[in-house]
Amino acid sequence: GTLTTNGIATQLQTVARMIAARNTLGLKRQVFFVSVGGFDTHDAQNRGQADLMARLSHALAYFDGALAGIAGDGGAADVRHQATLFTASDFGRTYTTNGDGTDHGWGGHHFILGGAVKGRALYGSYPTVGVSGSTAGFENPDEVGSGSWLPSTAVDQYSATLGKWFGISDANLDLLFPNLGNFGTRDLGFLNAG
Repeated sequence: GTLTTNGIATQLQTVARMIAARNTLGLKRQVFFVSVGGFDTHDAQNRGQADLMARLSHALAYFDGALAGIAGDGGAADVRHQATLFTASDFGRTYTTNGDGTDHGWGGHHFILGGAVKGRALYGSYPTVGVSGSTAGFENPDEVGSGSWLPSTAVDQYSATLGKWFGISDANLDLLFPNLGNFGTRDLGFLNAG
C-alpha cells in the first residue's frame, strides 16, 4: 500500500497508534522522533526534491487524518488540538546551484502541524532575492556569500516557542536555550497556549 512505500508515513502511523494507546499505557505526555533522509541534495535536486516533498505532504496529511480519528480527553474523536508535529534540520541549502543541486547553507523552512498551530501564515521572513545592487550582480545585506543567507529567526526562538507550548517556564527556557536572550522575540507566536 501507499504507507508501506513511504517511510515517513509509516513512522507517523506508528506514532498515531502510540497516541491512541496513551490512556492504556498510562502516558500523559509523549514525545516521538521520526526522521526522513534524502534532503542533502548536492546532486539531482530537481528530481529528488519533488519526490521528497510529495512523500512529506502525503505523510502529514495521513497523520492529521489519523489524529482526527483518535478519541481525545472527554471522549471526543479528535486529538489534533493535543498534538503538534514540527520539522527540524541541522542545516539548510544555499540559494545558488552547484550545477545539479545546492550545497549546505544557513537557515531553512519548517512545517508545523497541529490543532494548536496558528496556521495559514508564514513566520519569520524570506530573503529578498534578485535585488539589483550593482553592475557586479545582485546584492542583498542578508547574503553572506556563495548563496548562503543569514536566517531572520533563530532556532532558539523556534524551539522556545515549542517549549512554551509544552509548558516550560520562561526561566527554564533560558536554561534550555542559553542564547535565547540574544534575540528580541522569545515566542514567535505560531502556537496557541497548550
